[in-house]
Amino acid sequence: MARTIWPARRIAGEVVVPGEVEPAAQALVLAAAAEGKSQVRNAPPGVAPVVRVLRQLGVGIEQRGDALEIQGEGLQGFGFSDRLLELDDWGDAALLLVALLAVQGFSTRVRLKHRWESCRELLELLRPMGAMGASEGGGVFVVGGAGELVGIRCGTVDPDPALKLGVLVAGLRARGVTTLPESRKNRDPALPLLSARKVAIGRQKESGTGMYLLSVEGNQAIQPLSVQVGGDLDLTYPLLAAALALKDSQLKVRRVALRAHKRAFLDLLRQLGGQLELQENGDGTTSLLARHGELKSTRVAAGRMEKVSDQVALLAVLATQSRGEFVIRDIEALREGDYDQVAYLADLLRQINARVGEFSEGLVIKGGAPLRGVKVDCREDPGLAQAFTVAGLLAENEMVLEGTSCMEEIHPQFFAVIDSLKEERR
Repeated sequence: MARTIWPARRIAGEVVVPGEVEPAAQALVLAAAAEGKSQVRNAPPGVAPVVRVLRQLGVGIEQRGDALEIQGEGLQGFGFSDRLLELDDWGDAALLLVALLAVQGFSTRVRLKHRWESCRELLELLRPMGAMGASEGGGVFVVGGAGELVGIRCGTVDPDPALKLGVLVAGLRARGVTTLPESRKNRDPALPLLSARKVAIGRQKESGTGMYLLSVEGNQAIQPLSVQVGGDLDLTYPLLAAALALKDSQLKVRRVALRAHKRAFLDLLRQLGGQLELQENGDGTTSLLARHGELKSTRVAAGRMEKVSDQVALLAVLATQSRGEFVIRDIEALREGDYDQVAYLADLLRQINARVGEFSEGLVIKGGAPLRGVKVDCREDPGLAQAFTVAGLLAENEMVLEGTSCMEEIHPQFFAVIDSLKEERR
């Protein structure tokens, strides 16, 4: 279905973007293991595979307005499934579920092609506890079938946080105490996930070693919790870009998860002269306020380019609104694959009247030329769909976008949100 984007005079209002996939998935798995009813609000479409697998394991999950409601039956409340459970692309939540399934009395087959090495490490850590798990090859593991479990002292210092969480959660099913050594510098930021659910976790310095021991007593229950998942920072970028580029705009994106590994493009927007204000909410999220400001040109290359490579198309559209020549280079990797993305982007920019030069390493864009609306095939690329939506808001006439159904998978309300925020030109 084609989307028509009409030129906007300004962007104004407040909005919340869909939450991050991995924290939402982790919250769903913990809710499934809790004793009672939990809610996960602002869960993104990307958690649909997690919901499907948990339902296959007998977990009751219902959509209630803007929340997923999960009826947890405790650490032993999972049911047997004779299906091969696909856990790829879950992130750390996949290992959390593997840990929970490894301490069940029945066996389950799971597949983690991309995380098979981490899964193998987790099962090795859990084996002394009495948890069961073995590889069948091809990323498939058979986990579960355990009998009585006993607490252990983990022999690995500072295991990966996902492995650490898996061991601690499995230890809740064991008799006695499970401990893990960690150094002071590697204090695990994921432990509040359990503390918030009323799981008592000890942390004491071990005499003579300089290490700290995390400890969890067995036979504890995970308590239900209502969670609001912080918005995905990546999904704020087209909204912020539109507000920065359109005069008289003022936009607030509420409750965003501001993570260091994702904020490179946000920092770049501020360096370009974007009027961005960050407001801490006191709950681990941040609200972002964007106002129009004159954007200046720059050169984005090397390490900085690598950090913002997912936003190249949006950056190129913003460059058309800057003063002077804007250089985007070291994007040769985008020429590989199914098609040359750099050449295609350059062609689209020329079609909308941007002054763009293409060279082997990237693009040079001279800002200041008025943009015109054309028909654009976004090729089911979310980056192109978002970037040329912004271009459509900036253009002098309507922009028609095709190949945008990809947005349903990451932000189903994206175009509705754009319509709600924009004031059309008269």
